[in-house]
Amino acid sequence: MSTFQYRAYTRQGVITSGTIVAEELDAAIVALYGSGLTPVETLRCADGDTPSVGRPNERSAPGPHWRGSKRVGLKELSGFTTELASLVSSGVAVDASFRVLAGAGASPKRIALANGLLKDILAGLQLSEAMARRPEVFPPDYIAILAGGEAGGQTSQALTLIGEMLARRVEIRNKIRGSLVYPVILLMMSLMSIAVIVFVLIPNLTPIFSDAGLPLPGILAVLADLPDNWPKLLLWSVIGTAAGWIVFRRIAGDETTLKKLDHLKCRLPLIGSLIQRREASQFARSAGSLVEARVPLMAALQTARSLVNNRYLSARYSDAISRVPEGRALSQVLEGKGLIPPAMIRLIAVGEETGQLAKMLVRVASNLESEVQGKIEQLVGLLTPLLTVGIGGLVGALILQVMSAVLSINNLAYQ
Repeated sequence: MSTFQYRAYTRQGVITSGTIVAEELDAAIVALYGSGLTPVETLRCADGDTPSVGRPNERSAPGPHWRGSKRVGLKELSGFTTELASLVSSGVAVDASFRVLAGAGASPKRIALANGLLKDILAGLQLSEAMARRPEVFPPDYIAILAGGEAGGQTSQALTLIGEMLARRVEIRNKIRGSLVYPVILLMMSLMSIAVIVFVLIPNLTPIFSDAGLPLPGILAVLADLPDNWPKLLLWSVIGTAAGWIVFRRIAGDETTLKKLDHLKCRLPLIGSLIQRREASQFARSAGSLVEARVPLMAALQTARSLVNNRYLSARYSDAISRVPEGRALSQVLEGKGLIPPAMIRLIAVGEETGQLAKMLVRVASNLESEVQGKIEQLVGLLTPLLTVGIGGLVGALILQVMSAVLSINNLAYQ
């Protein structure tokens, strides 16, 4: 057994210190969590010596000193938010909720995230401000909705809405991933077939034709040179990648060019309508969530507009909502703009007439998200047969070339 000295937060948020006896460091940390404390530093006492806490010896391993990737997956963030919303909605204080989330059995990333947020909360920051310090974990719409909820005194409600939003995104992502499994497998198998032709069959045929003083027929001659010319191809690929990166960096620094590119994306067939509907669902859900969290309408609309990623559409939303202070209804300023489908605008108008604008905006967002999901599934479903035909044709053409070369060997034998 070893003695460890610790510094930890109590349930009331007060820092306390003391010693604990345990077999290992991890066992000491688990025991501290079990006693209702959140360890900040845990140090082993060496042979009766009591170390000064803060000295760079051993620290609480899975706590805020987690040195792995700081990014948190969408599924894990959804679970974290849902549990936090449940705790806060049940009347548990925010700091106590983070201690529960960082309890025994939690993953190292979750413990580090919860303890880091707890430290900022105890330092006097609001929850949205603490989360804004971690942009690699919390997206902008997450922080904006939460900040609006805090401003209206509806933190638990805002967290619940965010949890539902993230759960919806996880569901859509999983469905899209499931639809892409077959095309990915098909593509990988096709690449393996092409690799066998290029690196096995063609090298075995090349000596026969070279001994006869004849070139390989068709595209086989080009493919036969690939193994010998791969350094050149690699060099040109590196040069092309570097040039593309330079061009990308220049474009990324020019807002005018980026806005034109975003406008071009909106005019693309199929893709353009998906982008517009996706941005419309983002705008509607953010605005509805903020209004439901008691945020003033104009502040909610401005925040929702700032979360529209497409610069061209963001400017159009800004122009539309700028007319709301003139006394015009939201459905009126959006009508005829092509930003939101007419059927969805009628739902917004009904929400304004019945005093249920927030709920109707969330409903509009759900309808648009379902529509986008359906369109994506249709495109993925169309992609599968197109890939099958295209890759099958490519592999088939290569096999025909190989068979033609094999059959022509008989002619070479008589020459």
